[in-house]
Amino acid sequence: GEDFINEVASITRTSHVNIVTLLGFCFEGSKRALIYEFMPNGSLEKFINNKGPLKTGEHLGWEKLHQIAIGIARGLEYLHRGCNTRILHLDIKPHNILLDEDFCPKIADF
Repeated sequence: GEDFINEVASITRTSHVNIVTLLGFCFEGSKRALIYEFMPNGSLEKFINNKGPLKTGEHLGWEKLHQIAIGIARGLEYLHRGCNTRILHLDIKPHNILLDEDFCPKIADF
């Protein structure tokens, strides 16, 4: 419970284009849930493992992958140096990178 509340507190103190926006949360009994802004393209994991919504034969391309990598780096730099409370993301992986409608990456689950 304490780890969950700490995560909620951390997320609410952040504001960056490459960090997810927390809209709400549930902390009722044993139930825990974070409610983020809607990310229509889901997680980066789906695209890396070719399980995403792209049609067969389509891919993100090197330019889009480069933009995603730069966005992730900017988000991590913000967490480490830019926000008032330094946050170390200890579980960075494609599953924790969410993609908006323009494939702008947003770091989640920290």
